[in-house]
Amino acid sequence: MRGQVLKADSAEGLGIILGDDGARYKFSQAQVRDDNRLVQGHEVDFVAMGDEARDIYLLQPRGAQAAAAAPAQAPMAAAAAPAYARIPAVKSDGIWTYFLRCLSSNYFQFHGRARRQEYWGFILFYILTFFVALILDTILTLAVFGVDDSDGYFLPIFTVLWWLYTIIPGIAVTVRRFHDQDLSGWMYLLNLIPYIGGLIVLVFMFIDSRPEENVHGPSPKYGARSMADTFA
Repeated sequence: MRGQVLKADSAEGLGIILGDDGARYKFSQAQVRDDNRLVQGHEVDFVAMGDEARDIYLLQPRGAQAAAAAPAQAPMAAAAAPAYARIPAVKSDGIWTYFLRCLSSNYFQFHGRARRQEYWGFILFYILTFFVALILDTILTLAVFGVDDSDGYFLPIFTVLWWLYTIIPGIAVTVRRFHDQDLSGWMYLLNLIPYIGGLIVLVFMFIDSRPEENVHGPSPKYGARSMADTFA
């Protein structure tokens, strides 16, 4: 299995390798072959034994001079290609599950973080359900007033009830989306700016999750994989 070194083996504890399967494996320098010294960022190939990595081979061996020069080059390399850029996203729960969760367990959830898929899953099914409610209201209006006498009359019962029911979860998921970008949830008030406020919020809703953990919790998209950035 291949992986990336998150933390080198030292007196402070065993080293850590992030495997391609998304799991973390502990290792000691004694398991490294060809007398290579592993440091953070090295790409390796290893044998997984439980939560331990054994028979570790460095995929791009470096000489002593290159290893000594690595600290000086690390900031530039990190800026060019951050560690989390190679980390796959956590498998999502599905947009339908996210939608149902927004209307149930996360109904009043204004803290925490929400990935893009959760937000847009909510928006998608909100709109679809709104159209269903609109059709039901149209049928109800025709049933009450009749086809010939319904001109100028419309009973928006289902649409209004649906709109009222989704006000709070809609605000909550937007606030969590801002938190996911390490921004304040109060930025939701940008919607109050005439004409452009809603467009500004819409742009933020398209921005990807911040991979590192913040005050609102770990990344819902990268999860434990965002630990790669912790050791950077």
